[in-house]
Amino acid sequence: MKKTTLAILASALVANAASAVTIYEHKETGTQLDFIGSARIKWESTSDKVSQVNGETTRQHINHAVDNNSSRFGFRLTQQVGHGFYALGRIEWRMRGDSSSQHNFDHLYTHQLYAGIGHKQYGELTYGNMTNIADEVRQTDLPNTLSLSDGLLNSASRRTLQYVYKGIDGLKLGVFYGGNSQRGNNNLDLANERKDVWGAAAIYNYKIDDNQSLKLATGTTRERFEQSIGNYERTAFAFGTAYTYGKTTVGLDLERRETEDQNAIGHKRIEKEVRTVLLHRLTDQWNAYTMYAYKENKLNAVGLANDSKVKRNQFMLGTEYYIVPKHLKGFVEWQATRAKNYTNDVKTSKSRNYTTVVGVRAYW
Repeated sequence: MKKTTLAILASALVANAASAVTIYEHKETGTQLDFIGSARIKWESTSDKVSQVNGETTRQHINHAVDNNSSRFGFRLTQQVGHGFYALGRIEWRMRGDSSSQHNFDHLYTHQLYAGIGHKQYGELTYGNMTNIADEVRQTDLPNTLSLSDGLLNSASRRTLQYVYKGIDGLKLGVFYGGNSQRGNNNLDLANERKDVWGAAAIYNYKIDDNQSLKLATGTTRERFEQSIGNYERTAFAFGTAYTYGKTTVGLDLERRETEDQNAIGHKRIEKEVRTVLLHRLTDQWNAYTMYAYKENKLNAVGLANDSKVKRNQFMLGTEYYIVPKHLKGFVEWQATRAKNYTNDVKTSKSRNYTTVVGVRAYW
C-alpha cells in the first residue's frame, strides 16, 4: 500500500491497514520479526467502444472471472544494534498470473528484497529491490484497484541504494541510485536493459491545528536504457499536495515525463498528467472517494514516422467498508475513460471504457 495522505486517511480507523503479525520479539536484544501481507481478490466487468473516423465502431463487454488482485506476503525484521542505530530488512512475495489461468494465482515472485541500517536522527540507508522515496510524492493515490494515480515517476526499482533523512520534524528527504539491471520491478526481463536510474524527493507534512493538515511533495527521477541503436533516457518531474480538514481530504498531482531517443534517435515522447481526488470518511469504518485525471501522451517523431497523440479524461467513483477493522474490507469502484487519438494532429479515432470492480482484501 502507498503511504500517501490518502492511503493514511482511508485507513485511519486501523492506524495502518498494512498491519502485521509479530511472530518473534525479544525486548532485551531489540529483535522483532513480523509476518506481513494481504490476500486480495476482485471481480471486474469492462465495457469498451472504439469509433474510427471512417464511421466504423466496435463494442466489447466482458465479465471477467474472480481473480487475484496482487496478493502478497512476506517478513519484516528490525534489530537494535545500540547507540540509537538499528538494522532492518524486508522480503515480500507477490502472486500473479503467468499462464492461461483466469485466476492469476499461479506464479509467485519476489517483489521486494532489501536490507539496511537506520537511526532516528541520521536517517535510513538501504539497498535492494524496493519501493523508493518517489512513491510518496503522489498525493492522489488510493489503496484499492481503480486508482488513477499510477504516476509517471519511477516509484519502485531493483538493485538500488537509497538514503532517507527524517531528522527535521515533518520533513522527509530522500535520494536513490541504481546501476545496470536486466529485470524490472516485477522481476521480468526488460525489453531494453536499464543502464542506471536515480531520483530524489522531498515531502513536507505541516499540521495546521488538531483538525487541519497540509502536505507538500515534489520529486524527480531519471532512467537510462540500452538499445541496439544507442541509449535512450526517461526523465520525470512531479508535484503533489493534499489538504485535510476533519474527515475530508482533497489532493492534487501534477506530473510530466519526457522520453528521448527511444526506438529512433530524435524521437521525443512527452507525457503529462493532472490528477485530483476527494475522499471523505463517512464513519469509522466507511469511506467514499472520487477522482478525476487528464492524461496526455504525445510522440514527436523524426524521419518518415508519424507524430501521434492520445488525450484521456478519466473519472472514478468508489467506496470501501471495513467489515472487520484492521483485517477485512470490501470495496466497489467504477471508472470511466474517454480517449481521443491523433496522427499528425488529425483525429483518427475515439474510445471509451467503463470498468466496475468489486473487491475484498484481508490484512494480517
